[in-house]
Amino acid sequence: MARIYTEEEHAFMKSFVPGHTYKEIREEFLKRFGGELAESFPSSYINNHNLNTGLSGRFKKGMTPANKGKKMSPELYAKSAPTMFKPGQMPQNTYLIGTEKLLADGYIWVKIDNQPKVKKTVNWIQKHRKIWQEQNGPIPEGHVIIFLDGDRTNFDIDNLACISKAENARLNQRKLRFDNADLTKSGVEIAKVLNAIGQRKGNKHGNTKRHTGTDMDSHGADSGCEGTGAR
Repeated sequence: MARIYTEEEHAFMKSFVPGHTYKEIREEFLKRFGGELAESFPSSYINNHNLNTGLSGRFKKGMTPANKGKKMSPELYAKSAPTMFKPGQMPQNTYLIGTEKLLADGYIWVKIDNQPKVKKTVNWIQKHRKIWQEQNGPIPEGHVIIFLDGDRTNFDIDNLACISKAENARLNQRKLRFDNADLTKSGVEIAKVLNAIGQRKGNKHGNTKRHTGTDMDSHGADSGCEGTGAR
């Protein structure tokens, strides 16, 4: 039979609930008023009367855990031992080596190692880079591997190409990527030519500036001699 609470009990709950745990509330209530309580008390009472303990269940700064400094009993240790982590043991949800995952960058990555507390790129590698390296060796510095047909799931080695980052940027800039591998290959060749032309123009312009700068330096030195002299 449900308990019918008195006004005094209601007043107690309203004043005592804030800042106390369910265990404390139940114990104090029984201490003051006695009688029988439902197993759901005080949770059901608090919910039905829109009360709130104000406790989040989280430790606050400065709080001391109840078990601090206490050793686990031999009985409890024996029960817990089978599920305790041992040095070098990997969590059960660790991905197996060889696992493939589509990550946020839009590429499929492959698990290649299980080293703890390291950067993602130590344990994982993009699948297309892995396949290209297995066939051709290390990727040269400053280069990337692209899908010639634009399909990031087509890992045929003939669909993968190693190009420089400068060539990759030129492909994007001039919209030389296509969903046809042969057209993209042509785009790569065009990108190489455009970059070569740009580099030659840059070198020519640099040589002109160096030559002009030499003349100016000579002229400056002459002027310095006529004026206050070198400092």
